[in-house]
Formats: sequence, structure tokens, C-alpha cells
Amino acid sequence: MRRAVSFGILNTRFGAGNKLYIYKGLFYNLKKNTMSKNKVSKVKVFMLITGVFFLAGIFAFLLSGENLSVFKAFFREGITQEEIRENAQNFGVRGAVSVCLLSMMQVVLMFLPAEPVQVVAGVSYGLWHGILLCMAGVFAGNTAIYLCYKVFGKRMSEYYSRKIDIDWGSAKMAHAVSLIVLILYVLPAIPYGMICFFAVSMGLKYPRYTFLTVLGSLPSVFIGVGLGHLAVTSSLICSVIVFVLLMAVLTVMLIKRDALTAKINEFIKKKNTPYTSDTEVRKPNKLLFRVFSAVTDLYLFFKFRVKYKNLAGKIEKPSIILVTHGSFIDFMFSLKFLKKYYPHIVTARLYMYDKVMGSIMKAGGAIPKSMFTVDYESAKNCLNVLKNKEILLMMPEARLSTVGRYEGMQGVTSKFLYKAGVNLYLLKIHGNYFAMPKWGNGARHRAQVECTLSKLYAAEELSGIDFETFKSSLNKSMYYDEYEWLAERPGLKYSSKTLAEGLEGVLYKCPMCGAEGAGISSGRKLCCTVCGTKAVLDDRYHFAGEIPFTDIRGWYDYQYKQLEKEIAADENYILESKVELKHSSINGKKCLRRAGEGICRLDRSGLTYEGTDDGKEVKVHFNGNEVYRLLFGVNEDFELYAGKEIYYFIPENKRMCAKWYLCSIALKDYFKG
Repeated sequence: MRRAVSFGILNTRFGAGNKLYIYKGLFYNLKKNTMSKNKVSKVKVFMLITGVFFLAGIFAFLLSGENLSVFKAFFREGITQEEIRENAQNFGVRGAVSVCLLSMMQVVLMFLPAEPVQVVAGVSYGLWHGILLCMAGVFAGNTAIYLCYKVFGKRMSEYYSRKIDIDWGSAKMAHAVSLIVLILYVLPAIPYGMICFFAVSMGLKYPRYTFLTVLGSLPSVFIGVGLGHLAVTSSLICSVIVFVLLMAVLTVMLIKRDALTAKINEFIKKKNTPYTSDTEVRKPNKLLFRVFSAVTDLYLFFKFRVKYKNLAGKIEKPSIILVTHGSFIDFMFSLKFLKKYYPHIVTARLYMYDKVMGSIMKAGGAIPKSMFTVDYESAKNCLNVLKNKEILLMMPEARLSTVGRYEGMQGVTSKFLYKAGVNLYLLKIHGNYFAMPKWGNGARHRAQVECTLSKLYAAEELSGIDFETFKSSLNKSMYYDEYEWLAERPGLKYSSKTLAEGLEGVLYKCPMCGAEGAGISSGRKLCCTVCGTKAVLDDRYHFAGEIPFTDIRGWYDYQYKQLEKEIAADENYILESKVELKHSSINGKKCLRRAGEGICRLDRSGLTYEGTDDGKEVKVHFNGNEVYRLLFGVNEDFELYAGKEIYYFIPENKRMCAKWYLCSIALKDYFKG
């Protein structure tokens, strides 16, 4: 189509006298296509010649030595079935090796039929030994195709292509790839090699690839070998009947082949529907909720010492329960307290990208939310929960606390809570940050956690106050500082030997030499690899060593102040890094997929990504006025949502992710001021 348009443009601009250029172009394309076809033909001829020589070699190997006289004995007049089998077994190891090699070749060379080899194996070696030999050859052939694909890639498609009405393109995008591979083995007239090529081109790992291709070929091998075995162990009439029945079934399948392939394509199309994180709110599955709550209770019982205090009494419906967010497992602490109410939990949309995890969470009534961006679906679901007089549980900070203190909430969140006009509760959790910090490598065994539920506003009280008063009061109620909480409990200690591991992902700047992204942690120590400065965490998360800070908060605040100074000194300040880009999974097999790589730049105008995105060169800009905060994973990524899609950036130095988060705050606050 593009060529036709370009020819038309040429003719219009330069006139009919220049049609020669068009004819030359057509001739070139015709010549190119002819060359391509000749190339494919040469590949197939080469494969054919190679196969013939290989087969000749196998037969030469099989019939060398005394085996030639054994072969001649098959053509003796009056030979019985028992003598045929006895003579076949006289081929010995050479015969067994030849059966394996021939089975391998019928996989690799698609023009070779499999049935003759399988029947011979059944006649010569019996049912089970025959199947074993044939399957060994099939395994070797499948492995050969896998290895060749790793070397030659898609160029192999020049050989492994045949006119079959299967929608291969859609099949490659389908979710149930394993099932499709197995179904293809059932259909008649599809060579093993073509199915193997399809399976390996899907990017299947070798163990899974091998399991599927060997399992798929087993039924037809069993039938072929079984026919050969039956021919020498049963009467001629029985053998003929079985053979006729199998041929009848095969004939029917061939006649109905178009209908069968249509059904397969319909199945593939159904399975090709992209998985989506979209959801409509549904009532939580109570059985699922109870099972999950039981597992949660056991986990919390063995890991922590959790104390609960209810100052609110029975929770009235509809209502919103706010939860402070100092640890990844705050939803567990919340459910232990609130499980009898079956609340709908608002969660990051990222976790819904995984089909299995997303299905479980949706069944539990969870509501996906694209953090720090407009998400109408999430807002609609939240309002429907309240309309149905149910309970909504949300963490309004929308990100894990980095240093164990309240980091504020987005203005639109405050407005939503104010306008919702329902009962408002607060579950404040203390000790969760120290028990499992954002940057930590796991739970601190037997750490103390305290959960307190209180009522902030009754529904009727909200109509009697103005928004600014509500907002101020809400932020005051949400405020927490884990170090202040710890100071009031001098007896609490944390005995973990790996207390500081992962901390370099939050404290990225050395306060002594100024080096960034050069920290490394081990055990309880955090060390700068440039100047050698060491900081050691004691059993109450305080620093001892050569640094001028007593705790994580001081060091973290120092980094932010340094950023403010850099931004104030340079109006053209830019934070830049090479990044790998990930997006949401298309098929739901995992949360994320690799989409490209490029450069990210953060400045006063916002965040800009320039690079590849699903094979295309793109330049994407996120306006600074619309970006409330960048989210970040410690030593992993920084990210933001655009509608229901995530832009998940993995920088060259993963220890700098926290700087991208702090810089997004500093730039916005500085230029806003």
C-alpha cells in the first residue's frame, strides 16, 4: 500500500515523463521478491540434499558388517512373524541407534514421515522399548531445533514454513501457549518440526519447551509403535481391523480439517484477548478472605508481636478507613484488625498487571489505582463501594514512607475524602517501619507493632466544617514519626544482623566526600566506596561511626537540602540517566515486560523519556505541573503512571532511585514557590 502511494506521488510531482523511475522501482521489487523466493528454494533444496545424505549414512551404518545378511533374511519365502521379529532384533545396537537417528531426522526434516520408523520400531523392539527408542530420537530432534533457533533465529522460518491454515501470528500472542502446542500435535498433517519451531519461537525456556514437545508427540508415537508391535503379536485380522479403524479416524480428521483448524483458530482468538487490569468493583469473596486472613494471622504471629487497640468501637457503614503506610505489609496488619468487615482495599495498579495475582485481588474486592494520576475507573469503583454501604480501606499517602514518617497526601485525595461524606476512621500503625522498612531485606523477627483504630469524623460532622479546616485536621491526625514513637519506648531493640542492608538505596549521598551512588551495605554497616566513610546502625536504628547524623532521618534530610541548593543555583538543573523502560504485561503472565531503553531527564518542565518503546523511537514528556511525585522502588526503579499504563524506569545506577524521587519533590516545590 505504501509503495502504491509513493508511486502516485512520484507521478504527480514529476509528470508522466518520469514513469521510468516507477517501472524501475517495480522491476526492483519484482527482482527482490524473486531473489527472496530463490533463496527460500535454495534453503529447502539444501535441507533435502542434507537429509538424503544423512539417511544414506544411516542405512550404510545399519547394513554394514553382518547386518546385510540379516536384512536379506527378511525377503526369504515362507518367513513367519516370529522369524521377522527375531531377525529384526539381530540388528542389535546398530538397529537401536538407527531407529533413534531416523526418529530425530523425521523431526528435523519435515518431508520425512514418522510412521514407518515407528512401525519398524514396534516390530523390532516391542511396544515399550520401541516407544523409548523413538522418543529418544524425538527428544534429540526437538533439542536440535531448539539449539538451531538459538543460533540462526527467525531465519529458520525460511525452512519451517508450510501452507497450514493455523493463525500462527495470533497463536504467538495467546495466553494458553502450552495448551495450543499440545493441541497442534493432535491435528493431522502438521509436522513435528513445525510445531517445535513454533514453540521455540515463543521464547519458551528449554525445560518447558522440551516437556511440551515430548509430551505432545507421545500419543502419535505410541500409536505408530503399537501398530508395529500388534503386527507381530496378534492375528492378521486383528492387525488389519486396528489399522483400518485408525485410517478411518485419520481420514475423517483430514476431511474435517478445515472445521478443526477453524475451531483451533477460534480458540486461539479467544485466548489472544489481552489481559487487562480493568475491574468493576465486586463484593469480596468471603471464603477467599477467610483463607487469606488465616494465612496472614499465622505469618504475623510467628514474625512479629502485634498489639491492637480499638478506640472507635464498631465500625459504621458506609465508611472509609485510612491507614498509615510505613511498611509493605500494612495491608496484613489492617486485615487482622478489620477482616470481619470485609473491606475493599485500594491498591497500586502495578500488582493487577499479573493475571494470577490480579484475579485473586479482584476476587477479594481490591480496587486498582494508578498512583498520582487521574484514574476515573478507580474513583468510580470507590464511589460504588460507598454507595453500596460497604467499607473502603485506603492508604492516602499512596507510597511507602522512606524514613518512617508522614510524607503528606495529594490534594485531590483530601478533596475526595471530604466530598465522600461518609464516616471516616484512621488506623495508625507504629513500629511497622522498623519491623520491615521500605529499603530492608526482610522482616525483623519479633519486632513490636502497635495498631490503633480511632474515629476521625462521623458522616454528619463533615457538612459542618469547611474544606481547609478538614484538610489541616486530617494531616494532623495522619502525622507519625517512627523515631519519636521509638524514643517513647526505650526498651525496644532490634537484633537483626542485617539491619543496614539495602540502606544505600535511600542514603545515596556520602556526607563526607559528596559521592553519589557509591554506597554499599553489609550487615549493619553502610560504607562509601570512594572515601571509605563508615556508618553503623545500632539495635535502635541509630548511627554510630564517622558521620554527623544520629539517625536515617537526618541523613535523608541532608540529601534533600543539598538538592534544593543545587536547584536554586542552576535554573537549568537536569537530572539525567540511561534507563531501561518497562510497561505492563500484555498477557498477564507477570506484572511487567521490557519495552525499550533510552534516556530520562528530570528538570523544571517535568520528566522526559527519549528512546525506544516497543520497537519505536519515541519522546515522551510528563508535564511537571501534572506530576505530583515520582514513585520509586529502593535499588530498583522510579516510575509514574499515564492513565492505566505504567512507565517503569530502571536507571543505570539503581542506588540513585531515591534521588529521582527527592528531585521530583524539590523541583516542584522550588519552582512552585
